Amino acid sequence: MKTHRLAMSAAIVAAIATTACGTGVHKPQSYHLLDAVPAAPAAHATRAVVASTLLVEPTTAEGFYDTQAIVYSRSPGTRAYYQLNSWTEPPGHRLDAVLIERLDRSGAFAAVAPATAGVSGTFVLGTHLEEIYHDASTSPGEARIAVTAVLRDQARRTIVSQHRFSASVPVTTADAGGAVQAFDVALGRLLDEMADWTEQAARSRTAMKTDQAFR
Repeated sequence: MKTHRLAMSAAIVAAIATTACGTGVHKPQSYHLLDAVPAAPAAHATRAVVASTLLVEPTTAEGFYDTQAIVYSRSPGTRAYYQLNSWTEPPGHRLDAVLIERLDRSGAFAAVAPATAGVSGTFVLGTHLEEIYHDASTSPGEARIAVTAVLRDQARRTIVSQHRFSASVPVTTADAGGAVQAFDVALGRLLDEMADWTEQAARSRTAMKTDQAFR
């Protein structure tokens, strides 16, 4: 009888394990770090530094993308979340860190700091994440990112310039892992463009203010 009970118990455990594996309940959640591909060495390293401090405001994001979930689209006008793959933090939060790092490495400004750091700055850069999703309408698809940036003159409380940046990179595999790799490349390209635009806009405003001061 004891042997029979042990055999039944072993069979029940095996059945539960088989069922669990079949339903995929043991498949772990994967978390991915959004990390821009490093920029190439700055070609403008010999230029004079913009004599100012740039403050970077926290990035805002459209509601559907203000989450740790990785977004994909199977057809135009639709969006959905990957179920077993997530970002380590909402993309908008991560964008702040990589943007400040990219701007600081450019060497274009005397200093680059978060607007929440409590320091004074000449220019303030605000960004809004419009979208970041894996466009899988055609396999394997593309990783798409769009960000709107606004540069303001802190002293004059005026908008210096604003621009919408977008980047898309082909995905090598039609899954979340492949999309994440493409997102890193797309974000790197977008940040390169944004850093150059920010520098040029700030230089133009500084030159204009200097010219007006000597008139």
